[in-house]
Formats: sequence, C-alpha cells, structure tokens
Amino acid sequence: MIRALSIFMLCCSFAYSGLLKDEIKPVMQEKIDYVIKILQGENLDKALLSNDIFEQFNGMFDFPLMARLSLGPKQWNSLNEKEKDRYITHFVGRMKRSFIQRLELYSDEIMVIKDTKEVTAGSATRIYLVTELVGKEKNYPIVYKFHNSQKDGWMIYDVDILDVSLIQTYRAQFDSYLDAHSLDNLIAWLDEDETL
Repeated sequence: MIRALSIFMLCCSFAYSGLLKDEIKPVMQEKIDYVIKILQGENLDKALLSNDIFEQFNGMFDFPLMARLSLGPKQWNSLNEKEKDRYITHFVGRMKRSFIQRLELYSDEIMVIKDTKEVTAGSATRIYLVTELVGKEKNYPIVYKFHNSQKDGWMIYDVDILDVSLIQTYRAQFDSYLDAHSLDNLIAWLDEDETL
C-alpha cells in the first residue's frame, strides 16, 4: 500500500491546465514513463527530483476540487472564501510534503496503463484511467479519476489505490478530527506530521 501511494504521489503536481479527453491515456503514459526513468537514475536528490516530477504533471490534478471533496459539503460550505483559499493552500502543501517523503520508498516498480473507462454519474461523465503498479512481489491497482472541469479540460479529482479512494480516506480522517477540533487545528495539523 505504501509503495502504491508513493507512485501515486510521484504523479502529483500543481497549476497549469488539464487534458483533452483523447490525450488522457497517451499523455499519462508518457509522464509516468518519464517519472519512472528519473527515479531509476543515479541522482536521487529529493528536492531536485520532486521539482522535476511536479513539472511533468503540472496541472493534471484539480487540487482545489480535491481539497473541497476532502472536507465534504457541510464543512466546505461553512467556510468563507478566505478560509477556503487558506485550506486549499495547506491541503496542497500537505500533499506535496507527503510526496517528497515517499520518494525514499521507490524501488524499481513500474506502472502499466491497462485501460480507460468512461463512467456516467448523473449528468456528468468521468474518465477512469486504470493502471497497475507492478512490484517484485505484488501488483497494486491504481485508478486515476478524471472530470471535465469545462474551463481547464480533463483533470484528476481522485485516485483509488487498492480500491480505496484517496479523497474519501482524507474525508473520513478530517470528519473525525473536526468532531473534536476546529478548522484552524486541522490546518495546523496539515502543516505538521503525517498522522492524525
């Protein structure tokens, strides 16, 4: 699970614009291949690697939507615009730090894109990019979920790792935490260590 999460985090970055529908599979394959090549190289300076990898996936993740979904509608709707912006900034910062920490866990796995699936949810269409992390002893399914942001094209809004939604996992953790703490406490935690 940790290795699967590591590879997911290797594919995260920030800002830019999304993809056209027909670009999802080939562009993701190209980006994933590039990241694997970087990780198999000699230079394992975490800061340099993370900057290079972030640049490769620039704009493919819809972090504002991911942040909103991780909080849930009740909590999100209770925030003003300034609080929403603050939460997004700290949520994205947390994901970036998690990524850098997980770089150390990489050990020669490869990722194979198996399929794309078009899924209809109400009136919205989603694209699921089905991949598999191939390890020495075990393979791990990872599904990248894309939505059409209209303004920015197709962007990732969630990732299922071993059939578990990353966003739903965050949401369950945050709901539980917010039962006993304030949003300010949650934001402070996002700036700290890895566990609640």
